[in-house]
Amino acid sequence: MKDVELNSKIKNAFTAATPDVLDSVLSDCREMKGTVIVMKKEKRSLPYIKYFAAAAACLLLVLGGILSFRIYDMNYSIDSTVSLDVNPSIQITANKKERILDVVGLNEDGKKVIGDMDFKGSDLDVAVNAIIGSMLRNGYLNDLANSILISVDNSDPAVSSALQERLTQEVNSLLQTESFTGAVLSQTISDNENLEQLKNQYGITTGKAQLIQEILKNDSMHTFEELVPLSINELNLLMESSATTPENVSTVGTASDKAYIGQDKAKEAALAHAGISAQDVAYFEIDIDTENGVLVYEIEFKANGYEYDYDINALTGDVVKSKKEADDDYIAQQASGSANNNQSAQNSGSAQAEQKPGTAGSTTSSITEQKAKEIAVNHAGQSIDAVTFIKVNKDYDNGIQVYEIEFKYNGFEYDYDINAQNGNIVKSSKEKDDDYVTQKPSVSTGNTASAITEQKAKEIALNHAGISESSVTFIKSKLDYDDGIQVYDVEFHVGTKEYEYEIDASSGNILDYDMDIDD
Repeated sequence: MKDVELNSKIKNAFTAATPDVLDSVLSDCREMKGTVIVMKKEKRSLPYIKYFAAAAACLLLVLGGILSFRIYDMNYSIDSTVSLDVNPSIQITANKKERILDVVGLNEDGKKVIGDMDFKGSDLDVAVNAIIGSMLRNGYLNDLANSILISVDNSDPAVSSALQERLTQEVNSLLQTESFTGAVLSQTISDNENLEQLKNQYGITTGKAQLIQEILKNDSMHTFEELVPLSINELNLLMESSATTPENVSTVGTASDKAYIGQDKAKEAALAHAGISAQDVAYFEIDIDTENGVLVYEIEFKANGYEYDYDINALTGDVVKSKKEADDDYIAQQASGSANNNQSAQNSGSAQAEQKPGTAGSTTSSITEQKAKEIAVNHAGQSIDAVTFIKVNKDYDNGIQVYEIEFKYNGFEYDYDINAQNGNIVKSSKEKDDDYVTQKPSVSTGNTASAITEQKAKEIALNHAGISESSVTFIKSKLDYDDGIQVYDVEFHVGTKEYEYEIDASSGNILDYDMDIDD
């Protein structure tokens, strides 16, 4: 087929396929003539409005988060921590509204005080009132031990100080009872990294750790280990006997010493041991102190040309330590023959001290060596045949000719200086003999008698630890021997702490003690 014919056929086919709607379109146009059709233009939203709405939503979320955090912080975050120490140790945490978050007994006595009381959500003042009331009912605060320590920890020093003052007033008013008046120690906790370490090491509260540190600042003669076993009342007595009160500790009231023998009884015990009458004493001083963790009355006095030092167990009245030596001032006055010529007396004393027996001007002794030995042994309360002498010789001490005598007996070593002129005891001391080999008596001897009972030994250990018998679990309590001395070995548990005591079965003195935290 030729191209002309092909094109003609395609044209005819296309024309036949196209509809003829011209007449219909023209008819519709005539009907719509004069009608206006409005074309609406769609408005486009501006982008910044969307951004503003998103920012507003974010702001609301942030504000809501801040508000929620502040509400949570006000109600559930710890704002203040208050510790109450007697022997029971209790820790209270409170929020900014001073509503209780938790109350925890830090030892067995503390748990006993809290009992089944639930303080969560209650007011801080209400909780403190209830806790003090429970301490009074359970006998932890009484006429014999009336001291309590309040420690306040808050990040804001002004809040800490105000809370400390308020709680001190409240607790002090609660301790104005019919039977006794309390003593309140209070402090704010300082930011000290060492306190947490001491708290964990010795199993005590942060408040007690800080109190002991404050005491040691004024009295370096003690150690932290010596003061840890003492109760708050004993620490308070120690503070009162000191010349200065710790700067950061506030005190109200006076610590009770009625559990102890008292200064008058301690004085009587020292004078009786020295064989001195009260009217012969020219100078006397007494303070409360500690010796190996035991509260003692530290006594110094002068009489008849001698100076005496004594430590008397404040609980039992036993002589813990004694020392006697010549009073240099008295010797100087006697040597000079005139109270106004002290310098001459000192020179005379020096010259006399240089003289030796057998030289010109030396003084002939008035008592024999045997008599000096008898004086020393009798003073020690022993017989001369029972002791072992290790030294007996003549010498000079502060210009006085003396017999120096040393002997051993039953695990102890005794040292004496006896005035060779008149037989007076110039110095005396007694200490454990480290070389002594323990020799337990055979069962057949029947030598098991002791001056104190097992129950008494337990009481001495518990009183020293500041713990009531009802709160402990005894592991061991038996009669034994240590370096030839009959002792009671007492061990007991309190919470996570284990105590070990060695009590002299004859005198009731504490020979050794230890406290460990159970693993």
